[in-house]
Amino acid sequence: MSSQRIPQTLRNAALTTAKAGSAGLLSVALLSTASLAADRIAFDAPDKDIEEVIVEGRSGASNPYADPMAPFKIDRSSSSKLTQSILDAAKSITIIPKELIDDTGANTFRDLMRIQPGVTLGTGEGGNAFGDRVFIRGFDARNDIYVDGIRDPGVISREIFAIEQIEIFKGPSSVFGGRGTTGGAVNMVSKAPSDKNFGDIDLTLGTANQKRITVDINHVVTDRLSIRANGMWHDSDVAGRDDIYNKRWGGSIAGTYKITDTAKLTLDFYHLETDSLPDWGVPYDVTNNKPFDVDRNNFYGILSRDFHKNNANIITARLDVELSENLSLETTMRYGKTWNAYVITAPENARTTDPDPANWTVPAGAKTRNQTNRYIGNQTNLIWTVSNHTLVGGFEYSKEKIQNRPYNFDTAEDPNGDPAGIPVPGRNNPILQNLWNPDSSVEWIWPLALSGSETTSEITTKAIFLIDTIDINEQWQVFGGLRLDDYKVVKTSIGGRSPGALTNKGTFLNWHAGVTYKPAENGSIYISYGSSSNPPGEQVDGGGSAYGGITDSNQNLNPERNKSFELGTKWALFDEHLLVTAAVFRIEKTAFDVTGGFVRNPDGSFSILPEVTTLDGKIRVDGIELGLSGSITPELSIFGGVTLLNTKVIDSARSNDIGKKLANVAEQSFTILAKYQITSDLDFGAIANYSSKILGGAGVAGGTTFIPSYVRFDAFANYRITEMIKVSLNVQNLTDKVYYDSLYRNTAPFTYIAPGRSASLTLDIEF
Repeated sequence: MSSQRIPQTLRNAALTTAKAGSAGLLSVALLSTASLAADRIAFDAPDKDIEEVIVEGRSGASNPYADPMAPFKIDRSSSSKLTQSILDAAKSITIIPKELIDDTGANTFRDLMRIQPGVTLGTGEGGNAFGDRVFIRGFDARNDIYVDGIRDPGVISREIFAIEQIEIFKGPSSVFGGRGTTGGAVNMVSKAPSDKNFGDIDLTLGTANQKRITVDINHVVTDRLSIRANGMWHDSDVAGRDDIYNKRWGGSIAGTYKITDTAKLTLDFYHLETDSLPDWGVPYDVTNNKPFDVDRNNFYGILSRDFHKNNANIITARLDVELSENLSLETTMRYGKTWNAYVITAPENARTTDPDPANWTVPAGAKTRNQTNRYIGNQTNLIWTVSNHTLVGGFEYSKEKIQNRPYNFDTAEDPNGDPAGIPVPGRNNPILQNLWNPDSSVEWIWPLALSGSETTSEITTKAIFLIDTIDINEQWQVFGGLRLDDYKVVKTSIGGRSPGALTNKGTFLNWHAGVTYKPAENGSIYISYGSSSNPPGEQVDGGGSAYGGITDSNQNLNPERNKSFELGTKWALFDEHLLVTAAVFRIEKTAFDVTGGFVRNPDGSFSILPEVTTLDGKIRVDGIELGLSGSITPELSIFGGVTLLNTKVIDSARSNDIGKKLANVAEQSFTILAKYQITSDLDFGAIANYSSKILGGAGVAGGTTFIPSYVRFDAFANYRITEMIKVSLNVQNLTDKVYYDSLYRNTAPFTYIAPGRSASLTLDIEF
């Protein structure tokens, strides 16, 4: 047994709007000054009667990276490449601990990213895979997702039942993660074996037929061997949507064996299976420039045809050795294989020419993928502390192989279809759904068969890196890092639009530097510079250059170059249990300019224009970001942030793009989560999340399409029945707000509609 003060949790604070530029710099300076006066006023105020909340129970499952008195406040990253504390790191980092995950009621990566400021959800489509697509600070990060510091293979839909915390590194981060990472990178930290015995079972029932079970058990077998197992089973519909369902199950098992007192080996196996009916939302009204005002429950797919299946099998081995008092070695080997297969109805190209709107229709054309992602890699780090330096050097080798052989359809899907309809390759006469009253039970009589076309992409990466953190004195720290990547991509296509082989290879150097000044022990002010590179084909699921894929037009080009300047400050207030951060930043990209794409013809069909790709363009994103995480008092905890962006095309070979905004980006967003401990056994919390409007397009906002802004509210409560049993209530989208997550590019738009109101009750049994 152990005694532990219960920290109160409360996340994501709504902050007032400000404009980038001199006002933003001033706000950083003011926050730095004001924080000196605000320190240590809540937790240890001697003249205030604060009841200490004590719970007797097992604490073996506590987050090892968090402040034990304020688990919403994370003190350090799991990454050995970041040797500074979060407080002192010269970089914006948002960390989502498992305590926050539990309180939000989220159970997928996408659900959790939906409520993060500065992060926007994106769409899967024909040009890139359907799955976890996010934009960070304005830039696509769908292939910049890592598990325990190693890039996760391919684009799939991820679960979070075996995750300890999620770390979002903001700004170009190639020194830490390699290629990509223009707006940032996301690292998912796995639950690892512990040296304490504990167990936890969560049983959840909810609206929309939700049923969920998760199990987390850690067992100390001997003084040298510990094993941790996690399991999950989930079955639910989707609130506010007809026919949609999600079924999945998964498990992980990890064991840590202490070979000697200075060496340990950890083996980990992770498996996930998903089976769902995919949902691409509702059609977009291009005439009135908004989503069609249809019943939010409308589903335009075909039950007998549409499906979405994922699976993942990932094996990891890690060896940690203390070579001496000041020198340690980490080496990690991983093999991963994931599969992402689907046939999804895209509710696009609504036919509205009939004079009677009651007869308007939507083609039930499908987009498909049958993609297998294989990954093998090694990452080795050597950490050396000497004098006032902490050096991390190492190398990385990885090989990714992505194979996509989509499904095929008869060129006359509906014998009764309109032959004069909009021609879509391979789908000349699709089944037509009534716009207002679609029938998902329409019969699909054609067999599901693989097409004759196949695309295989292989990426080989070899990299070396060196990172140095220097403590000059108690007030000054300097951080610097270099990474050199040797990169090669080979894409081979059989059949399809562009058969043949495409290749790009080369080396690129990235660096990151920062200076941190500590005016007080609990505060820091920093300035940093970071760079990253986007070589052709680095988005391995991308079909065209607009989606980060490799094409005839870009295969001989050098990587895109990105750089970021950031000025920020961080303060640990309220007895150092609340972390307050502020930053102003600028990200600049030397961008591809693609002359081409799609154009709508007078008859409603589309023509493909030739692509000419150059490296002449420049994109700029200026921004302000504020954040809060931790506890204000033993009763009150918060987590939140606000991000304000100004995105703009500065230069382009396509002159009409100059001055335009970026697509798929909410330029203003905030989230605040607040949690209050009413008694030692009862707490209550609420979440407010705001996103401004999002413009449609592939990279640059190509037209006038957009989805509107929204505010969403969630609520939750936890009640401890006994020392070992707790019950939790979560209500998501409390007001049943109709809003949209993302918008497909403007040539044939449709909108992802977000889930409606849902409620769930979870019984948490600890043992």
